[in-house]
Amino acid sequence: MPARAMSWPAALPPWRVEFVPMNQSRSGGASLSGSEQIIVSLAGMWKATVTVAVRGESSNLAARAFVAQMEGRAGTVLVPKWDKYRPRNINGRQFSQALAVGYDAAREDEFNFDLSGFGQEETPHATVSGSAPLGATQIALNLLDGEGPRPGHYFGIGQQIYRCQQVWQENVGDPTIVQFWPRLRAPAPSGTTAIIDRPVCLMRFATDDTGDIALSRAGSGMVTFDFVEAW
Repeated sequence: MPARAMSWPAALPPWRVEFVPMNQSRSGGASLSGSEQIIVSLAGMWKATVTVAVRGESSNLAARAFVAQMEGRAGTVLVPKWDKYRPRNINGRQFSQALAVGYDAAREDEFNFDLSGFGQEETPHATVSGSAPLGATQIALNLLDGEGPRPGHYFGIGQQIYRCQQVWQENVGDPTIVQFWPRLRAPAPSGTTAIIDRPVCLMRFATDDTGDIALSRAGSGMVTFDFVEAW
């Protein structure tokens, strides 16, 4: 994993963010009889498209600076998963994403040219119970505030994002078990924060010219950047 990653620039709030799975399955092809065996791929990963509004000098310059900082596919950025349908807190209200703007100078692995960006609060809403190894597809969570994730929700561990497939408890009061996709990118020791309010994903441009092509299409309006997961 790259040592340093940009937080998403605060001057470019996402208007729309779409995460799409890649390489979910593998097949050796159809046999002579026409049957085909398809298995889950170990190489599954995310791609994303992020649309922002670029209007006027300030947002145009911010977008150019962002593209320059990314240096093609060499740079990485924490892409926020903004979602209309989010987990709820203990009062039954959806966790806020509007308050995700902030810069934590103590975190040297995240930076921005203007010392701002979309990050996460330090107060955890859930932590890992026990531990989960590299490549795991299930994790146990202790919920500290709220109902926790439901099937279809997204959550984060560190700089990676996951989508819930199934969620259950063995017994009332037990940790919440979450089955998810893709496979866990790194071991998650007991006590690791599980980000259920504002998950982000470490990503890079899909191609070296992604950003410049997007900006060249219009001096103002909606600009879309294409990303692939980096880990």
